[in-house]
Amino acid sequence: MPGRDTVFGKLCRVCRALAAMLVVFAGLLATMQASALAEDNTAVETDDFTFPPEWEAHEAVWMGWGSRGDPHPENLVPLWTEVISALTPHVQVKLVAGSEESAEAARAKLGAGGVDLDRVTLIVQPWTDYWYRDFGPLFITDGKEKRIAEFRWDYYGFPWPYADNGGMRNEGIDRGLAETYGWDAVESNFVAEGGGLDVTSDVLVTYEDAARLRNPGKSLEEIEAEYLRLYGKKKVIWLSRAPISDRVFAGPKVANFFGWGANGHVDEYVRFISDDTVLVAQVPEWERDANALLRLDHEILTENIEEMRRARNINGEPFTVIPVPMPDITALMDTRILTEEDFMPGEQGWDPRSVYRDFKPGDEIHFVPAASYQNFLVTNGVVLVAAYWREGLPGHIRETDEEMRRILAEQFPDREIVQINPLAINWSGGGIHCITQQEPLVAKAQ
Repeated sequence: MPGRDTVFGKLCRVCRALAAMLVVFAGLLATMQASALAEDNTAVETDDFTFPPEWEAHEAVWMGWGSRGDPHPENLVPLWTEVISALTPHVQVKLVAGSEESAEAARAKLGAGGVDLDRVTLIVQPWTDYWYRDFGPLFITDGKEKRIAEFRWDYYGFPWPYADNGGMRNEGIDRGLAETYGWDAVESNFVAEGGGLDVTSDVLVTYEDAARLRNPGKSLEEIEAEYLRLYGKKKVIWLSRAPISDRVFAGPKVANFFGWGANGHVDEYVRFISDDTVLVAQVPEWERDANALLRLDHEILTENIEEMRRARNINGEPFTVIPVPMPDITALMDTRILTEEDFMPGEQGWDPRSVYRDFKPGDEIHFVPAASYQNFLVTNGVVLVAAYWREGLPGHIRETDEEMRRILAEQFPDREIVQINPLAINWSGGGIHCITQQEPLVAKAQ
């Protein structure tokens, strides 16, 4: 677990500085977004192209080395090394660095960690970030060639004033890669992130409240048609609400609980593992009354599981719905007392009270990581999934780690199940699935 200075120093100073400008810029950015969405789409036709379900064969798994063009933070190098070490025996890793210097650092650090560098392709692109699932290349294919499904980007549905300091430039990452590799792009003026949608061969599942947040002024019917067009699917299953623990850090999620999130990413909670089977996260009954956050998440996830039980595939058949545990966030979260320093202006002189509103020095707060077993990655011959237990934590965490491993082993008997502790990146709002993106294997031209 990162030290308190990492979680509440580096992250919170940036978070509260950005959030403090929210009120000033929200109206302007929302207006600009609505205007952009009103434009006509200019798109390559999708024809028979589709975004393949994750359990199909992959040519590679993509990841980013570093964030916003900066060198890779040392506290994340062990996690990246462990993830890439687990992937390379099964699939090529395409690792995107922001500069030649950063790429050389990646080679050195991964090599020192025992990674087979022959199985890692280093790619230099001037702009990169951790969250390759969300704004990196979303590959669609007809089985013979690949295209990029290019949604717009709006920093997770939140009107952050990010245009000047670079966050909005994430929108150009997949476009730059498409130009480099000669891929056509299926463009859209609608907004979505890769982690916000999960698919079978024909069906797409996502959160209604997240889709509406990303696309103000658009009807659900318009959003649905565009999601189906870009992903090449035949049906959308709309889940009503996303859990509170996935809210973006711009103030308390509820009560005195803070933390990063993605504003409604289905890959934290609801995952297809075959065309007819879906895993849905659940807060255990014994844990639901532990605090206000868990009570709300228990209510919402219970609603999610009932919605998936009522859902039907394109043939009118129900899915097999398997409840899976949520990690015990009470044992993983970082609790601290606010001090006078937390309320001092940040480096840019912005008012931090927009983050710690209704709080004062001496108040207790909890910083919650985006801990989830559902944020797993399925690729050739292996499934990477979270495991959180370590010395000093309650034994029931080891039990839920093992329960999730067993469930995935039963569902993927021909794949190795590798458990990795993703807490280092959970603190920033995502997990293993969020930092990876699969590239489908296609037939070679004769």
